[in-house]
Order: sequence, then C-alpha cells, then structure tokens
Amino acid sequence: MLGDRAVGFTFRVARLPGWRRVWNVHSDFWGGGVLNVERAEGAVVGVLVEELSEDDLATLDRGEPTHLPREQVVVQPEWGDPVPAQLYWRRKGNHTGKPSARYLALVLERAREAGNPVFEDLSTGSVDAAGVAKKFV
Repeated sequence: MLGDRAVGFTFRVARLPGWRRVWNVHSDFWGGGVLNVERAEGAVVGVLVEELSEDDLATLDRGEPTHLPREQVVVQPEWGDPVPAQLYWRRKGNHTGKPSARYLALVLERAREAGNPVFEDLSTGSVDAAGVAKKFV
C-alpha cells in the first residue's frame, strides 16, 4: 500500500502484550482466512513500523476500512522502552475455515525475514476462530 515509502521506515521486533493472533477474517482476495488479532492472555511478537506519517496512516486507513478505528496500544520493542503504536484489527471475525494457503506462505516468508522471535511466535502462537492452537512449522 505504501510502496517505496516503506524504504525509509524502521522495523523493530516488538511484543504486544494482552493480544493473540487469530485466523478469523475471510479475504476474497486471498481466497480464505487471514490473520487478525484479539485481546487475550499472552502476547503477540511482531514488527513495529516506525516513521509513519499522518499521510501514511490515512493511506493505510483507506486500505483497512474493516479494521477501523485504529487502536492506540503500547508495544515493547525487543530493545528499548515501551512505545505507543497504532493497531489495525477487525473487531468481529467473519471466518471459521482454513487459512488461505497463499496468504500463509507469504506471512511465513515475511516472518522469517523479520527474525526468529517473530517466526516462532507466528508459527506456534496462532489460534483458529474457535481458539484452537494452530502450528505452521
């Protein structure tokens, strides 16, 4: 969505406490389930994107209309103090089936690129819409 703008961003591994990954959103584009988050015990390990401008957030808002309003959360970067962040999440899931194979392959590839903490958390820390743990290794 942000194209070449992403080149100037800083990406850091960070924990989002009080949330978990859940495969509960259907995407026609991906042909199946895609990831979302929901409040739960534990934490999600992911990537904090820094240097987003208000214009960047407006562009992302247009691309994620079902995940609005954004929610301000506090994340714990792998190194450094907790920082505020914006979170896109769908408040009500609309999918109970399998993850999209194309989407899963891309997400696992991106998680590998982000590093072992993100890959391990994605591979073993996700649940389906019923809350059943999913492993993707």
